[in-house]
Amino acid sequence: MSLTDQIARSSAIDPTRSFCVSAPAGSGKTELLTQRLLALLARVDRPEQVLAITFTRKAASEMALRVLEKIDQAKQDAPISAEHERQTRQLALDLIAHATRKNWRLDDTTLNIRTIDSFCHELTRQMPILSGTGGLVEPVDNAQPLYEAAVRNFLAQAGEGEVGEGVVDLLRQFNNRWSKVSELLIALLGRRGDWGKLVSQHHDPAGAEAGIMRTLEDLTSHRLALIEERLGAQFQPLIAIGNEAQAVLNKAPLSLGGGAETLRDWQALVGMLLTAQHDWRKPGGVTIRQGFTPKSEAKAQFLAVLESLREDEVLREALIELAHLPDTQQDGAAWDLVVLISSLLPVLQAHLLLVFQQAGAVDHTHVSLAAIQALGPDELPTALAQRLDYQIEHMLVDEFQDTSASQAELLSRLMRGWMEHNQTGAAPRTLFVVGDAMQSIYGFRYADVSLFLEARQGRMGGMALEPLTLTQNFRSQLKVVKWVNEAFSELFGSEDSPHFGRVKHVSASSLVPDTSSSYSGVRIQLFQESENDGEATAIARQVSEIRRNHPSASIAVLVRAKGHAASITAALIEAGVPFAGDALQSLFEQPAIESLMSLCRWLANPADMVAALGLLRGPSCGVSLATISALLNAHPERPLHLLNALLSPPDSLPDDERGRLTHLAQALDWAQAKRDRLGLPIWVEQVWLRLGGADCLSDQELRCVECFFGMLRVAEQTGRGLDISWLQQEMSMAVVESADTVNGVEIMTLHKAKGLEFDYVFMPCLNKRTRALQRDLIRWHWHGESAQRELLIAANDEDKESRTLYNYMKWMQKKKDEEELKRLLYVGITRARSGVMLSASADWATDDLPPDAAAGSLLAMLLRTSKGAATLEICPAGDEEGSFSHDSLANGVETSSLKRLAQSALCTPSPAGREAETAPASVAVSSVGNRLERVTGTICHRVLELIAGEPCLPEADAPRVQAWIANNIALHTLTPEQAEHTGQRVQRLIALALSCEVGRWILSARNEAATELALSRLEAGECKTYVIDRIFVDEETNLRWIIDFKTSQPGDSETIEAFEARECEAHQSQLARYAELVRGAQWGRDVPIRTALYFPAIQRLAVLQ
Repeated sequence: MSLTDQIARSSAIDPTRSFCVSAPAGSGKTELLTQRLLALLARVDRPEQVLAITFTRKAASEMALRVLEKIDQAKQDAPISAEHERQTRQLALDLIAHATRKNWRLDDTTLNIRTIDSFCHELTRQMPILSGTGGLVEPVDNAQPLYEAAVRNFLAQAGEGEVGEGVVDLLRQFNNRWSKVSELLIALLGRRGDWGKLVSQHHDPAGAEAGIMRTLEDLTSHRLALIEERLGAQFQPLIAIGNEAQAVLNKAPLSLGGGAETLRDWQALVGMLLTAQHDWRKPGGVTIRQGFTPKSEAKAQFLAVLESLREDEVLREALIELAHLPDTQQDGAAWDLVVLISSLLPVLQAHLLLVFQQAGAVDHTHVSLAAIQALGPDELPTALAQRLDYQIEHMLVDEFQDTSASQAELLSRLMRGWMEHNQTGAAPRTLFVVGDAMQSIYGFRYADVSLFLEARQGRMGGMALEPLTLTQNFRSQLKVVKWVNEAFSELFGSEDSPHFGRVKHVSASSLVPDTSSSYSGVRIQLFQESENDGEATAIARQVSEIRRNHPSASIAVLVRAKGHAASITAALIEAGVPFAGDALQSLFEQPAIESLMSLCRWLANPADMVAALGLLRGPSCGVSLATISALLNAHPERPLHLLNALLSPPDSLPDDERGRLTHLAQALDWAQAKRDRLGLPIWVEQVWLRLGGADCLSDQELRCVECFFGMLRVAEQTGRGLDISWLQQEMSMAVVESADTVNGVEIMTLHKAKGLEFDYVFMPCLNKRTRALQRDLIRWHWHGESAQRELLIAANDEDKESRTLYNYMKWMQKKKDEEELKRLLYVGITRARSGVMLSASADWATDDLPPDAAAGSLLAMLLRTSKGAATLEICPAGDEEGSFSHDSLANGVETSSLKRLAQSALCTPSPAGREAETAPASVAVSSVGNRLERVTGTICHRVLELIAGEPCLPEADAPRVQAWIANNIALHTLTPEQAEHTGQRVQRLIALALSCEVGRWILSARNEAATELALSRLEAGECKTYVIDRIFVDEETNLRWIIDFKTSQPGDSETIEAFEARECEAHQSQLARYAELVRGAQWGRDVPIRTALYFPAIQRLAVLQ
């Protein structure tokens, strides 16, 4: 098979040269990377001298696996056929021979293949002080709570000292809108990688301002030079024509020089050439308003010039930018705001570092910046940098188009001196970066595609790179590749522009033959928006047909935003099509979680009216709106005492509705009786089960519920209790994980689909948009057309109309986002091997086709191209058969769509688990004393559970143990005296358990160990849950121990033996049931079981027979 890019592929393996490789979708980049790695490893003294960088753990593990796989295949002389496989085989054999000579062991521990984050983390661990981390810290993927805490602490300084006055000034700038300022600061914290020059503005405001103005002048000069170049031979005639027009308008002649001081005259020329909508003026739009009299020679000449320029999109875009450029005279008030923010940001950053230290966690930005700090500046590299310079001789960077500015700086520091080294004639050090600018879609993660474009032009950290381009597509059929070439050559254009983040199109060729499927190739379908779910229903029908005709085909539905998938999933469910839709919705959006949140809100605050109404309408009760109205009228007191209202409903209610209210009342009454007697997650779960919550849910919904109860366990462990706002935040960030489906449809966002491939791809809802660009607190722009990348900075002064530096940079970001949207469309379409179905819903008149697409939508991008417009299919109204409606009310009358328990399921299960057992006989105590005993027992169980989860048992007076006790006491409503007494009692019990040999034996970590293990089973048609305090296997005796903790102790005149006998008799059946459950659940190994009671108060273990 002859490849169109064979020369480029062969060159890329040369281990003595450095390259920037453009590898479009489906071009076999993975194989090329593997070959390059094999070639480099075969010429170094140690394998760690070749560093391969990726951006995800999955990509790193796959790269290592592929290299080792090729080595194993070479050792086993596995059969090969293709030419590229023969080349890879020879490279693997050369490496095996080299490794044998060097006495290497080639495995995943010796290959230096890392993610950028793990590499940075390793650098910070080696230089903890210099990097600023001060020790071992763990990066977290979601740092939002840490940012929020830092901003809260920062704003709390308002009015205190010099910094506090600055905070007040900042708040005053935004009309004292604390929430707005907080939101802007939180967004800013995630982008600290670009703060290097920004945080120093206040040290020398005049010098910093002058530097910003010089950069702006340089940028303006570059744009003017570009325009003059694009105008070419028309430039001088245009000046003469423009001056004639100026004279007609009694205005001064135009001074169109190359300096920034002529900007206003240039902007006047832009007004002549372009309309207010920034389109080229048409002949009818050239009038006396622009200085052209009818039938004048000047007008005819101007129209001729206009016609010659009309096809130059690069020129038009440069003129539009010129119209947005601000004057080079900075507005004083705007600059004062920059200086103010510059003085406050270091303080905000210090607050964040304090939060990091308290949490023992950092974000990935901190790790990246700390790694750069650990390497030191160019003029003073650290010992670590010098050691790495010796250790690393070759670097490969995958997916380079997703690199951020801070990551690029890190790579540059790693390559310090490489160019000088190579010029000495020594064995060359090389850099190999590979990626696809057309697939750069992670701007929201601070990826800067201009870095890849600059590398493609031969610039990267002082290293000279040779550009190579792969053009062969091994993934998609010829029909798909041809459509992509035609559409995206028009959409992307033929020129790179790092300034705008625009990438040129790289055409591909395919040797994959077309299939005869009716869904092969690319189709664009347009549906009337007024048709109820017509687009979703059509997609479900098409998916069903593909699955019927091609059972083994992989199918994906790719959406721009998670919310766009709602109608599609509903239609697939209606059609009976299995699907997996990981991370499309947050847990908080799930109906099952909404019902649980209503329950938690009511348990936290029985006066919560919204929670009460949620319980009444939820599936566990599900009474009608008329019943709720009658109940509220019968009990007009506010806040509503729900339990009292449920126990005395109006007599006029139907028996079915009264039964539902009674069912809810019984469950809530039980909840009140058990308050403070159970751990938080067990208490909520037991109430939920009594309400019949589990009976209303599918397997998928039950998985969501399991995650919710996991959050409750975290809340209990951290002392939060039923903190509703925290629960809501955690649920909104957690996502729904789908069960694996065989031959099911995969639904995901376009961003998540990058790097994947499917036989058939559906991309619906293309006329929908995402959230508009907001006005950040500050904006910055890297001017990369000068000798060095220079930074422009401006602050949000809330002036949305003037031609300010901030508004210019906001316009620039909008242009970059528009370019990224083109690339997002490209990524989606190129996931397909055989066919792509693009679809959208829009409103249009019968004589208005194609319709006007929503600005900023993928449909608008498609219809910009002649290929997209030509492919468009108008879909007629679908038949109503099989359609569905989400309306729950019609004409004010309730329909039967309310999901609720059947009348036959309305029963209250008997208590289960530890609380179901008969309470042991004990010394009589008052009701208050009895409650305190229950609270003591609950807290003691929780703290022992946390202790058992530690890798090494702590001492009883360890700070974290004391914090666990205090946090759990805070969850209960106790007087100060009761809290003090309970704390002392719990501390004593914990101290006794940890100072006792048998207690430490029970709590020590071991195999198959668990604490507070919840096991459920059906009994008489009801789900009952039992909680085992401690279970483990003792390796010495090969026995599984099931132990129940008891905080009770002998009475005043009771012997220890009599006490133990009484307790064992009381709990015999309970422990026997636990053992039966463990055997039935086949939990762990099949070994003999022993049951026992442990009494920390007397440090005794009572073994039951």
